Amino acid sequence: MNDRYGYDGGDNGPQHYLPPGPPYGYPGYALPVEHRAPSRITAAIAASLAMVAGVIAAAIAVWSLVVVVDVGNDDHSGSSDLPDFGGLIVVIFLALAVVSGFLALLFLLGGVLLFARLTAGRILVIISSTLGVSLSAFGFREELNYFALALCTFFVTTLVLAAVPSTGRWIAAGKNRP
Repeated sequence: MNDRYGYDGGDNGPQHYLPPGPPYGYPGYALPVEHRAPSRITAAIAASLAMVAGVIAAAIAVWSLVVVVDVGNDDHSGSSDLPDFGGLIVVIFLALAVVSGFLALLFLLGGVLLFARLTAGRILVIISSTLGVSLSAFGFREELNYFALALCTFFVTTLVLAAVPSTGRWIAAGKNRP
């Protein structure tokens, strides 16, 4: 008769029912791991923020063009002792319109391509966010500019979310799907 430890009283010793092979945790034998699909959260947030940044940059470009047209239509026939800075304002705001339009194009194209799981979209979002951070740094002069600080924080957040490895894994998983 067997006791509770599997010993039947014979010369065989206790009967243990262990599976053949090395036990779990034995060096060189890993436990089976379930593979999950990478999360798309960081990529989706980065693409969404890029699309919002593209719309904001496009609005700044349109506003700059409105200022250029407005300054160009002003009547300067008044007799004033102040110098006329209309030409300088037109040049500055025209340059702002061109740079903002280019940045809007990069952000919008990068956001669409990132939603499509293309590496080019990730690269465009990283480049445009870097340009956005450097351009928003011009807003910091002698005093703290909260609008420039908010823009800089927005661009840094977009840059970090596009650059994290989980975004790259999500893009790579999209290339391997059937």
